[in-house]
Amino acid sequence: MTENLPMRRMNDWFCRTLAAVAIATLLPGDLALAAAANSVSDLKDLCNRGTFGACVNLGIYYDTGQQVEQDSVKASTFYLKACNGKFAPGCHNLAVLYDNGRGVAQDKAKAAEFYGKACDGGHLAACANLAILNSNGEGVAKDKAKAAALFEKACDGQIATSCFNLGSLYMTGDGIAKDMAKSATFYGKACDAGYMQGCANLGVLNDNGEGVPQDKTRAAELYGKACDAGNKEGCFNLAVYYANGKGGAQDKGKAKEFYAKACTLGYQPACK
Repeated sequence: MTENLPMRRMNDWFCRTLAAVAIATLLPGDLALAAAANSVSDLKDLCNRGTFGACVNLGIYYDTGQQVEQDSVKASTFYLKACNGKFAPGCHNLAVLYDNGRGVAQDKAKAAEFYGKACDGGHLAACANLAILNSNGEGVAKDKAKAAALFEKACDGQIATSCFNLGSLYMTGDGIAKDMAKSATFYGKACDAGYMQGCANLGVLNDNGEGVPQDKTRAAELYGKACDAGNKEGCFNLAVYYANGKGGAQDKGKAKEFYAKACTLGYQPACK
């Protein structure tokens, strides 16, 4: 088995789904009214009276078919009403519909517009999604520097995959100055926030001494953390660690165990 430490790069998945707004998370001025909403008709009444969190919850009901017949077109109207009322979750969820072409014609430019409104309103998942559009040049001109700034804003708000994505931009120097120390910092934040690919990639940096002092024992700890959570690259790299005895005693039995786990998780190089 030859040594090969894989690193996954840009994550293009995060938050392309609805961010459900529970009654308990409505704006403070809406809480008393929202507490009385026990039915769709109650929510409609609240929405019509300007309780925009109720409009968003109605949109979610229609979009997902909860308590009503599924109707993403109708969902879009409730999200739009909330967004027009400057309620950021409504703008975000409407952006999701445009992003995916559900209930409305797919339109990445409109998705970017509404993610932008939601981000400006403090909805950090929208900042993360807008960053992805900027990074890929979807609906807006490709702008990696702007994407990096948006990823950092979302990362500061504990959006783990944005920390990971920013770490990847700094690692590759894709549109921003390459900085392995910053890459390690943001992979560390992603790892601490529970995004295991961040742990696996930080392990590689520790393994190779890139951006951080070389520390193979720390690398193995990070691989183990990722592997325990079902990350296939973490399992594979931990297998390599034990197979080669890097930074510790060689253990062929453990190497075989973790190669098998990585293979089971779908990492084909581990199956050879």
